[in-house]
Amino acid sequence: MSKEAMLPCFKCGKALLNAFGDADNQPQEGTEFRTYGAYGSTFWDSFDGEELVLNVCDECLRAHSERLAQHKRFRPVVVDRVGMVGKHWIERPMVPYTGNRDDGDVRIEPEEIGTYLPNTEWCDGPAEVRKFAIKLANGTDAPVIGRGSKQ
Repeated sequence: MSKEAMLPCFKCGKALLNAFGDADNQPQEGTEFRTYGAYGSTFWDSFDGEELVLNVCDECLRAHSERLAQHKRFRPVVVDRVGMVGKHWIERPMVPYTGNRDDGDVRIEPEEIGTYLPNTEWCDGPAEVRKFAIKLANGTDAPVIGRGSKQ
C-alpha cells in the first residue's frame, strides 16, 4: 500500500499521508467521507451500492467549520473493564457544528449484554462477550472477542 492516501484533500488539493501503512485511504490529519448520494443530486445518487469517496484535511475542516453540522446517531453501550459492547440508536436533530462532543454513553452490567434493550445493536457474538465481561467482573481471565449484530 502507498504511504500517501489514495485521495488528496477535496478542498485544497494537499496530498495526505495514510495513518496506517497498509491502508489504501486512511488519511492522517484528515477525514474520509463516503456517500451513496442523495435524492436531488444530479451528480451522484447510486442505486447499486457504489459509494463516492472524498477526503478533507483537518486544516480545511477547521478553517470552514461554519459550513459544518453534527448529528448524533447513537450512544455507545459500555460495560466497565470491557468497553463498548453495542450501540444505542437515538433520534436527534442535526445541529450546526459546535465542536462539542456529546460523550454520553449507556452503562450496563455484564449480565445485560445481548438482552433485549430497545434500539440497541449488540457487537458480534453477544453471548461470548457477556461471558467474557462476567469473567472480567469476577476477576478471572477471558479471551478477546469481536463486534457488530443487531437486536
